[in-house]
Amino acid sequence: MTQDGAPAPSTATSPTPVAHVAPPVPHLPPDDERFGPDGEPLDPRAIARASLAADRNWSLWVIAGAVLFCVALALAAGTPTGALALACFLACCAVVRAVVRRAPAALVVRRRAVDVATLAGLALAIGVLSQIVPTPVLP
Repeated sequence: MTQDGAPAPSTATSPTPVAHVAPPVPHLPPDDERFGPDGEPLDPRAIARASLAADRNWSLWVIAGAVLFCVALALAAGTPTGALALACFLACCAVVRAVVRRAPAALVVRRRAVDVATLAGLALAIGVLSQIVPTPVLP
């Protein structure tokens, strides 16, 4: 009570809200220069420097070579054959992304499950379409 008879203000403190701390993103490679240690994106200059180093990444060259091989195969042996080779390559990429802990950088886009589902879905769709879509017969 105060001197004038009014009740004293409560001195009990209300609980302070606890700030939510996001856990680190586990699917990012630890040496990726575009993201900090907690998965937060860095400034655009760091991203540009990382993209300039892409020509030294062997996985990009392997995937580009495999796609070029599938295109050449489609030109030489026919579209269904080239598309089926591309579907087999995508299925192999899905297996590599699912099994290898530190997958090649060219296969890491999102979470592992999303990458595997996308690659496997594309492989299945291209494989099925390569066999059911009719090809024109040239005279």
